[in-house]
Amino acid sequence: MRVKPVLNWRQVIPTLVTLAAMLAGFFAILYTLQGMAPRGVWETGEYHRRAALMIMLSMILDGLDGNLARLLKGSSDFGAELDTYVDLISFGIAPALLIYAVSLQQTQVIWRILLPSAVAISGVVRLARFKVKDPLRGQGGYGGLPITANAAWVALMVFISQCPPTNRFNLSQGYVAIIFLIGIVLFVTLQVTNFRYPKPTKKAALFIPCVILVGCLFFRGPYLQHAVKGAITMIILGLGYVLVGPFFVKGHAKWKARNEDVDQPLASDQ
Repeated sequence: MRVKPVLNWRQVIPTLVTLAAMLAGFFAILYTLQGMAPRGVWETGEYHRRAALMIMLSMILDGLDGNLARLLKGSSDFGAELDTYVDLISFGIAPALLIYAVSLQQTQVIWRILLPSAVAISGVVRLARFKVKDPLRGQGGYGGLPITANAAWVALMVFISQCPPTNRFNLSQGYVAIIFLIGIVLFVTLQVTNFRYPKPTKKAALFIPCVILVGCLFFRGPYLQHAVKGAITMIILGLGYVLVGPFFVKGHAKWKARNEDVDQPLASDQ
C-alpha cells in the first residue's frame, strides 16, 4: 500500500521558506541572549543589531512564503498552522526579549518586566484570535493590528540605536525612550482591538519595496548610513499603515458595497 505524502512539491517549497523564517526568529533570540552576556559596549550593540536584522529578515520570509504558496498553488493546512508558530517566535517572543535586553536596562525592574510581558501576552492573544475568528487567514484584512507591526517597530528602533554613533539615539533615556515605549504600548493595544487592517504582503507593488528596504539594512562600512535611512523610511511607512490602515479598509468596504448595489438589478427590471 502506497502512503500518500503529507505535502507535494508545490507545498514543500513555501513550507521551507516558512521554516527559514522561524530560524531567523530563533537566531534573533540567540543574538539577543549573546548580547546580554558581559562584554564590551560595541560587541553588545552589534549582537542586538543582528537580532533586529533577523527579526526583519523573518518578516520578509514570512511574507514570501504566502506569496509563493499562492503562486505555486501550494497552500496547505500544515503551512498555515506552521505560520502561526513562526509568528509567535519571530514577532512575539523575539521582540519581547529584545526589549528586555536593550531598551529597559536602565529603568525600574517592574517596567523592564511588565512591558516585554505585555508584548508577549498581546501577541499570543492576537494570534489565537486570528486563528479562531479569521478562517480566511487575513486574506480579507486583519482583525486587529498585525503582530508584525510591533515587531518591526522594536527591531527598527533597536537597529538605529545600535548604529554608530550609538549615543545619539539612546532607547533607555530621554525623549527617544518615551517615543519608543509609547509606540510599543500603542501597538500591543491595537493588536487586540477590532480595528481592521489590510494585508499589504499580497500585493507585489507593496511587498517588493519592503524587500529592498530590508535588504538595505544589511549594508556595512561606509554604506551603513544608507541602512539607517532605510530603517527610518520603514518606520515612517509603518506608522502610516498603523494610522491609515483602518480607514483604508473601511473605505474599501464602502466602495465594494456601492458597487454591489449598482450591480443589483432594480425591482422594476426583474
